[in-house]
Amino acid sequence: MKAVKAKRATFKVSDSWESPPLHILFTREDNVIVARCIDFTISSHGNDEKEAIHSLTEALKEYLITALENNAINTIYDPAHSKYWRMFNEMEAKQISANLRRTLKKSVSAILEKKSIHSSIDVRYA
Repeated sequence: MKAVKAKRATFKVSDSWESPPLHILFTREDNVIVARCIDFTISSHGNDEKEAIHSLTEALKEYLITALENNAINTIYDPAHSKYWRMFNEMEAKQISANLRRTLKKSVSAILEKKSIHSSIDVRYA
């Protein structure tokens, strides 16, 4: 099993409900991509990331419907084993680091030329 990508995603059920950001870990296993929602210990797979997330969406929908039908909302949060959380955090840190380097390299001349470094910085929560 090799970590491929870590994403935070929200899932929307028609106009009825939208999840808070959930943690999705993509791994490569036996020539397939496995998508895991590590907040609920749900996983599914596909030939590529798109197929894997589509399959995971269907599994998540069934998980939520079953929890609602069985009045099990209070026990719905079922986090995955800590090794998956470590993999997610390590992969996300690598992605953030790469994105930070890439975006700064693209903007370095504009920042230095405009003396933007001395201007105020806006903060937006993701």
